[in-house]
Amino acid sequence: MNNISELKSKGIALLPRLLHNLYFWQGLFALFLLAMAVYFVQHEQIELVSIRQQLQKAKTLYLLLGGLLVCGHILLQGEMYFRSFRALGKTIPRSQTILLFLKRNLISVLLPAGGFSSLAFFSRPIESEQVNKTHVYLASSLYGTCGMLSVIIIAVPALGFALLRGQLQTPAVLGFVFLVLLTTAMVAALVSFLRQGWAYGLLHKRLPQWATMLDEITREPLDRTQLWAALAASVGIECIGVSHLYIAMLALDYPASWPAAFIGYVVMMILLIASPVLRGLGAIEVALTFILNQYGLPVVAAASVTLLFRLFDFWLLLLAGVGSFFIRKDSFLLRVFPVLLLFLTGIVNILSVIAPAVPARLQFVQGIFPHQVISASNGLVMVAGIILLLLAVYLLQGSRRAWVLAVVLVSLSIVGHLTKAIDYEEALFAAFTLISLLYTRSAYILRSHPLYTRLSILVLVYGLLLVLLYGVIGFYFMDKVHFGVDFSLDLSMRQVLRLFFTFDNAGINPLTPFAHWFIFSLYTAGAAYLVFVLYGLLRPYFEQPFNSAEEKALATELTGKYGHSSLNYFKTYPDKLFFFTPDKQAFVSFKVWQHVAIALEDPVAANSETIKAAIRAFDEYCTENGFISAYYRVPEENLPLYTSLGKKSFPIGEEAIVDLPSFSLEGSKMHANRNAVRKLTAEGFIFKVYDPPIKAGLLQKLEQVSTLWLQEKGKAELSFTEGVFDPAILINHPILTIEKADEKVYAFLDVVPSGIPGMAVYDLIRQLPDAPNGILDMLLCQTFLYFKAKGFEKVNMGLAPMSGIDGKNIPQKTIRYAYENLRAFGHFKGLRKYKEKFSPTWEKKYLVYEDDYQLLQVPVALKKVSEASV
Repeated sequence: MNNISELKSKGIALLPRLLHNLYFWQGLFALFLLAMAVYFVQHEQIELVSIRQQLQKAKTLYLLLGGLLVCGHILLQGEMYFRSFRALGKTIPRSQTILLFLKRNLISVLLPAGGFSSLAFFSRPIESEQVNKTHVYLASSLYGTCGMLSVIIIAVPALGFALLRGQLQTPAVLGFVFLVLLTTAMVAALVSFLRQGWAYGLLHKRLPQWATMLDEITREPLDRTQLWAALAASVGIECIGVSHLYIAMLALDYPASWPAAFIGYVVMMILLIASPVLRGLGAIEVALTFILNQYGLPVVAAASVTLLFRLFDFWLLLLAGVGSFFIRKDSFLLRVFPVLLLFLTGIVNILSVIAPAVPARLQFVQGIFPHQVISASNGLVMVAGIILLLLAVYLLQGSRRAWVLAVVLVSLSIVGHLTKAIDYEEALFAAFTLISLLYTRSAYILRSHPLYTRLSILVLVYGLLLVLLYGVIGFYFMDKVHFGVDFSLDLSMRQVLRLFFTFDNAGINPLTPFAHWFIFSLYTAGAAYLVFVLYGLLRPYFEQPFNSAEEKALATELTGKYGHSSLNYFKTYPDKLFFFTPDKQAFVSFKVWQHVAIALEDPVAANSETIKAAIRAFDEYCTENGFISAYYRVPEENLPLYTSLGKKSFPIGEEAIVDLPSFSLEGSKMHANRNAVRKLTAEGFIFKVYDPPIKAGLLQKLEQVSTLWLQEKGKAELSFTEGVFDPAILINHPILTIEKADEKVYAFLDVVPSGIPGMAVYDLIRQLPDAPNGILDMLLCQTFLYFKAKGFEKVNMGLAPMSGIDGKNIPQKTIRYAYENLRAFGHFKGLRKYKEKFSPTWEKKYLVYEDDYQLLQVPVALKKVSEASV
């Protein structure tokens, strides 16, 4: 009873919130419109079969004309955006404005008040130094305003003329009244806003963001010529809409009427403006069918015209919107989509062979091709389907040879589907897959392993001979009792080839367990043969580059001349590889895991132009050798170099930089650090500096601290952006320790060379597991004071991963949420909090990559190259 009472009280409390919630009423109204559509169809008993028959009779010429006008509609929508930006003095490529319309039009179907709310989406691709977010919103507002005005320009005269002629029915009259009231309200609100009257005050109170935007519009100097051009383009769009309705009548061979086309289109636009969700889907179809019926078309004819019109004016535009997400060849969807299509094509191939053919089609094919061709086509489609399922795995990896084989097999599948039973549906699906493969051909660059290729060729030849020999001998010497057939040598060979290449066992009937086992053994041998050959031919080859001692010396020399980074020391660390530009005046420091080459920060070069040339050369080298390239910990100020080359970036964290001239242990912010130093000093802990060369005895003590620290943390040494404990390296580095009078080391760090004048950099910082609390605080505080006394101006404390991510898009928002809320990422947050104790400034660092699909591969590769030994 308590639970029921609690639920009842919650329901009573929720009811007032629902009644005052705009989205609740919008959803309710949308459900009412959809229910009205269902009721209308049932009430009028529209025969869907009749409508389909009518649509199938549509005249091809008018369908092509309608499709051509759809292209004109898209171009004019892009022109509207283009002119809206030009009105603000900004120039955006028309290709970008067309894509902007297509994507916003697609998402508008899913949004409340989609025609307007969609204007807030997909602005990032066109934002630049010259066009900021405010400009995008202003231009979008001008675009929306022109769209509303064009409807009024077309609708008011058309409805007014029809009203005077007495041709308007009650729904259209109500629509006309609504439009007049809407126009009057818009004009009154605009005048009031410009005079800062009631509309101005209401908007600032209820929607301050929109009010600010409108203030910007009124203050921004607008090019009226461009605004008139945008309005003209919008009027052209309305004329295309009317023409689409008129063409739909002609295409279905019904009496075409311009008044019906105008009135029907205007009523549709009124419903579109008033519709809260789904862009009037359902309600528009019902209303337009009713209007056309009032103009003399039978219900079935009116419904057929309406559906064809909606195909032109709605569905084709939505389909183009879906396609707009696949335009960019670096799109994640476009990288995965062909693989999915290939996998589905394999399944379709297999199911097509298993399923019975359409009798009429099969009979037609049998009159053209002999039985052997039809049988071979079935076998070809089946085998191709099985291989395509395997190829999908290698295609996802990016294998070039897998792509070539996929193109060949899909092409053969198209032919096979047509010759086995004119299965044009399957052939069209395979053709679509083929087009997607050809369009994305540049994404498949990985070479196959030469050793496995040679082995596969040997297996291809000798394995085939052995399997065929096994089958032929088996059939030839097989007793008649097993199959009921006395196999000759010729029949044995033909039967083995049929079983092996087409999995077709027609004509043989195993009569004994041994015969069943023999057939199964042939299938097993064939499958094993096929899998091994494909594995060897398609397995990607990841060549491991290497550098000579002379190249290592050259890299060190160039780093000394041109290096301006706190990571300079690690760019020539023993674990790194070097790629040099042809003139040997710049190099990229990188590591490779499988087919991913990760460069450490920027190339080392004399200037920005040389850096840019080095990036281009390194990318070409990676492409030629089957690698994908990524750049790790790129400074924010250098991002324009990469974006100018078409690359993308993702924030990975922030580096903490401590200002040494202002650093001291005084003040309230340093209270905890000051107490730690005082407490440990009182307990006998001292700070010591050891200059190189470091003695062997001290290195042994440091190694013991390092080993215990790694064991306590439960992890192995990491490299790439940091060093590992190597006595041969540490012997040449200054070592700073916290120890006691007995010279027992409790914590230490080593100082490494810095490529930035005035900046100190330290690397390994480790402590004993049983060291007292605050030992690292004391070590760092004393280290910073030591650097300050040495004349350094800054010290780099390293990266705080995932820190400072703004959450500008969905991936960033996801990572930021994980960083802020998930326990698994708590140590990253704790690292940021610990470094905050020293009052640093923060500098953002980025991962630079080529396309979105790489975000699935680069993090794994980064983890692997960091784990690799020196």
